[in-house]
Amino acid sequence: MAKSSNKVSDLARQLNLLPYFTRHKGRTVMEAARDLGQPSTQIMEDLNRLWMCGLPGLFPGDLVELDLDYKEVKVHNAQGMDKPLRLTPTEAGVLLLTLESLESLPGLAKQDAVISAANKLRAIMGEYSSTVFDSTGEDQGAEILEVIREAMDVAKQVSFEYHSHRSDSTRLRQVSPAHIFTHEGETYIKAWEEAENDWRTFRLDRIHNIVLLDSKAIRPKRGAAVSTDDPFDFAKASDVATLLLREDAMWLANYMAMDVAEDSEPIQDGDGFSWYTVNFPLLSRGWFIRFAIGHAEHLKVTSPEDLQKCINQKAFSGLSAYDLDVE
Repeated sequence: MAKSSNKVSDLARQLNLLPYFTRHKGRTVMEAARDLGQPSTQIMEDLNRLWMCGLPGLFPGDLVELDLDYKEVKVHNAQGMDKPLRLTPTEAGVLLLTLESLESLPGLAKQDAVISAANKLRAIMGEYSSTVFDSTGEDQGAEILEVIREAMDVAKQVSFEYHSHRSDSTRLRQVSPAHIFTHEGETYIKAWEEAENDWRTFRLDRIHNIVLLDSKAIRPKRGAAVSTDDPFDFAKASDVATLLLREDAMWLANYMAMDVAEDSEPIQDGDGFSWYTVNFPLLSRGWFIRFAIGHAEHLKVTSPEDLQKCINQKAFSGLSAYDLDVE
């Protein structure tokens, strides 16, 4: 089963374990895996995260307390997370403020759900909802979004400086914006870039010095559909890296589009660490090489072979620089 990279669904899955094991005392992890439809390794990983969660302050007495092994899980103190969530007026106000900022955002996936949730909160809060205001200061991305929305309305192109994490470089880009969407709290722009002859996705906070141009927007026949499940088109990647990920770095799989190979047994090393086999789509080899070297202590690339060689050569080249005399 593929690991989820969605933070919201991961959190919901993990919090579901506390009421389950509180209600079903004596259940094994294997029985929970059968009931919840999750791999037993996933449940153990989630439980190991939960005992580091708790109430603000995060002192020992504020954290979830439980004993766990594959035979039995005992929840001694769930810190109230085994019961339905109750929002304070302040918390509800902050949530409503966030929902209201999303209601008018063009291109938002599942906007009906946002509007419905905001209306329910307004109905519950009553007159208190009228006191909610934005106290976070000026939104740094508001001006950029305003220019992009105008470009979409009048069918014009924009240019801006953009720092790409794929190439680790900053350069001027000229594009025709088509969609604005959010994913895991970040705002993205999907636009056609004529210089690349393809659709490109840009993160809002990496855009600087944007300018609305007189050039007419380009609208290719190949549309820019945005999938809510795969907004960055990882599924279309034909090049895939297979790597071993050390157990204390499995959190990377929650934030990256990594698929854990459930049919592969973990490999034990001489230091007692378990290494899990995962697959990762290669949309940018240059970025992945830098990523692999940066996390060399916690991951090992096993295939493809030419990618291994590129990583080794890049690492050797970097290390060899330390042997040079520096004036």
